[in-house]
Amino acid sequence: MWEIKETSPNSAFQHGHAVAGATPQPLTPNPTKFVRGILLRTPGAGDLVPNTDVVFVGRKCVTPDNNAGTGGMPLPPGSVLELPLEDASEVYVTSLSEGQDVAWLGV
Repeated sequence: MWEIKETSPNSAFQHGHAVAGATPQPLTPNPTKFVRGILLRTPGAGDLVPNTDVVFVGRKCVTPDNNAGTGGMPLPPGSVLELPLEDASEVYVTSLSEGQDVAWLGV
């Protein structure tokens, strides 16, 4: 059984999906306030609709490459990443292929 010891100020977690493509998109357009952070997951081979390409995670200027200044953290299909951040609207995703899904959950 899961036990949540600290939660966001509204005493509930939030979740959503972002669609990554050539233009960086925020996980959510609305500011959030999380205590424990944000969990990201890209659908993989075992999911109903798996991603077909890598999703890159970073700030608003993130690019889908290994550029030293703008290249994002690569998340291949089926990957999970935990970020110790409060605001999901400050996290952006992009990909070389359109329509790549990123599920997120914050507490």
